[in-house]
Amino acid sequence: MLTRRSISAGLTAAVLSGAPLAAARVRAPFPIWPNGARAAVSLTYDDGLDSQLDNATGALDAAGLKATFFITRDNAEARAEDWANLAKTSGHEFGNHTVTHPCDLRPYTAASFARRELLPMEAWLDDHVGRNPKRLFAYPCSVTDLGPGDANRQLARYEALLKTTGFRGARTCDEDDPNSPRYARADPYRLRASATTSDKDDPALPIAYVQDAMKRGDWAILVFHDILERRTGLGETSIATHDAVLRWLASQPVWCAPMGQVLDHIAGQPV
Repeated sequence: MLTRRSISAGLTAAVLSGAPLAAARVRAPFPIWPNGARAAVSLTYDDGLDSQLDNATGALDAAGLKATFFITRDNAEARAEDWANLAKTSGHEFGNHTVTHPCDLRPYTAASFARRELLPMEAWLDDHVGRNPKRLFAYPCSVTDLGPGDANRQLARYEALLKTTGFRGARTCDEDDPNSPRYARADPYRLRASATTSDKDDPALPIAYVQDAMKRGDWAILVFHDILERRTGLGETSIATHDAVLRWLASQPVWCAPMGQVLDHIAGQPV
């Protein structure tokens, strides 16, 4: 089975050619994705960065794709009006990524985390991009160790806090496998995603991740951060790589939609 760890130089040329995915033994998908799509794909952008406004949104428009932006107030505040204008006309989804993007949760209790990070960010989003009773959350740095106890207890505490403060689901970024629809229904606060271009600026990597989802009828969530003219450091994606991924997605039998829309679709399917 193709994995992003087994990608060769030849794959890059193959996937960028626009050729359809080769026939493979496919697990019967659940649910049936719209229009017979072989997988669902959600494009997500973390941190509320200027380069997303400047370089990602236009590329999304050109490809006819909608995305989910997880906003951090400290990054987005300087261009709050631009984010507000995007929300009015774009059809994109906007999620909560906290006020300050803390990666060390040791200073917080559940109550103080809600008071200092979650609720003020919700208020900012309500004011600038509109209220959303089904708001989604992305764990900053994919850190879920909130409060004392072992990892499972810490994550359970974090999930309980997100539920009680009104979030519909939450996304990690652990380079794990795509989500089966049944998994997404059962564990919406542990949705898996891949930031494949964070380590290497190669469009073949996210494309291979989506191809893996297509083989099984699963849901691939891709994560991007800065989208820049030229990659200069870890976590950044070049415009050329980003554009190549969007062009490829637009040519494939996949359903590309914001995360909330995919969750709505899964929730509406029979068991």
